[in-house]
Amino acid sequence: MNVTFNLVHEPWICTTTADGDKVLSLQQIFDGTEQPLSVVGDSPTQDYAVLRVLLAIYWRAHHHHLKSSVPTGRRSRGFRWESWFQEQRNQARQHQRDDIVLAYLKEYEHRFNLIDDEVPFMQVANLHTSKNTHSPISRILPDAEADFFTMRTGAGRASISFPEAARWLIHQHAYDYSGIKSGAADDPRVKGGRGYPIGTGWAGMTGGTVVRGDTLQETLVLNTVKEAVDPTATGDTPIWERDPDTAKQRLFDPSAPKEGVMPNGPADLATWQTRRIRLFPEGDRVTRVLVCNGDRIPDAGKNVFGDPMTPYRYSPNQSKKDLTAYYPKPYDSERTVWNSIDALLVSENDAGFGGKNLAPIKPATLANLAEIADVTREQELLDIAIVSMAYGPQSSSVGTVISGEIGLPLYLLQNNEYSTTDRQRVRAAAQAVRDTAVCLGWFEGQLAVAAGGEYSFGTKSADRLYALLEPEFMTWLRNLNIDDVASECVRWQELVRDSALELAAELVRGAGPKAMIGRLDSTEDGKGRVINAGSIHNQLLRKLRDALPLLAQRNADRTSQQGENHD
Repeated sequence: MNVTFNLVHEPWICTTTADGDKVLSLQQIFDGTEQPLSVVGDSPTQDYAVLRVLLAIYWRAHHHHLKSSVPTGRRSRGFRWESWFQEQRNQARQHQRDDIVLAYLKEYEHRFNLIDDEVPFMQVANLHTSKNTHSPISRILPDAEADFFTMRTGAGRASISFPEAARWLIHQHAYDYSGIKSGAADDPRVKGGRGYPIGTGWAGMTGGTVVRGDTLQETLVLNTVKEAVDPTATGDTPIWERDPDTAKQRLFDPSAPKEGVMPNGPADLATWQTRRIRLFPEGDRVTRVLVCNGDRIPDAGKNVFGDPMTPYRYSPNQSKKDLTAYYPKPYDSERTVWNSIDALLVSENDAGFGGKNLAPIKPATLANLAEIADVTREQELLDIAIVSMAYGPQSSSVGTVISGEIGLPLYLLQNNEYSTTDRQRVRAAAQAVRDTAVCLGWFEGQLAVAAGGEYSFGTKSADRLYALLEPEFMTWLRNLNIDDVASECVRWQELVRDSALELAAELVRGAGPKAMIGRLDSTEDGKGRVINAGSIHNQLLRKLRDALPLLAQRNADRTSQQGENHD
């Protein structure tokens, strides 16, 4: 095979730089000749998957360097993590050349050939089925695999360039859907020529969380935890540091062929080979691909804690007396912000958790930054990007890509007395929206009753409130005055109340004259009561007082103060 494409030297990573959009090689990311700011490619999930490959390179390079440079005695005591982190961050902000990573890339350069007869990058060179079948390259293009709803032309679906193939290859391992795959000839799991479902890619099980810096290099530092570079750690090997994979899954114990290998650290998970793949090039394009089952994540991810970039949720159903079960938590496709805030914020000992309702575990990257802030006393606003993939039934097809941005004050992640109190206040601010949405949905349903219909909770009005307040909450949180969070939360509840009442007024106008006149509802005393828009609105106001307790308390305080002044 004469065609080559080495990812160390050839440009394939889509980035924004100080000079505009550029496609860069791995070497250009780290050698200081360019000023990359972020990875921005074909989709948020692809960007996340590619970033994690960059992180695995960064983590392993610095792990090996620390292992060889830190004296054995100091390694046993632990190196000065906070100092190392701050030094790396300062260098990254200045786009400084990273000779440690460049030396690492040189050592493993031969494992980054996208097209290779023996060890192609993230592929199995001789992968084949018993009938030597393979699929069009569109198999690994999420927007082109089906015939419908694709922006790609026929030519764009028939072949792709080597740079694009590299990006989608990485994405395939990270996010491929579950379901039946082509059966690799040498895989003992294959039955009748088919590879039966083993689950999605690892990243597809998780809630991808990226702390973004001003430069791409700073982003790499901000998403590094001590465990990823610890010179005393062992066993955390990415695909290019191991012997090349075969068609078979890696085994924990060769004598137990059904027991797959356990993930063994951040770099292992960032490059987890969920599939066995082989690209088929024609000239300088890739036209065909073979996708088979690879390494299965054990127990659907139960207690696989090595990934520092995802939150984890507690599972009471899977927990036992001697086993507490956690799973990686993807971000929800609906009401994303409102259902995600706890996963990003809470700490183990926060109020409201315990017994059979244990707190979620926030991404280790966020916990690390909070711990460093405890030492440095520095405060900042974290720029956080979240990304997840929603799948169809049985996770057998890709669905919606969930992505968003959250500005989160680092202060709220710390565990001192003041941060803990204010974190509870911010969580209560989000809960106030949920409670108010329930009130509004109830109001819509009661208006239908007043107009002569049947009660049905008003999901549409609740969703409208969530959608209306989501950008407002993001702005409020980003600009939060951490010196007076209590007052900020009162003002937030004012905004929630005003927004709910505006939507309620729209509902009344849309309900028509029947709802204004109302209907007589029977009561136990036989007298009956009139249900109309006015009476329901009064009930809504009472419900809002319960949903927004800070406003009720403020109004009570004002009334008390006025009474004292009058006396």
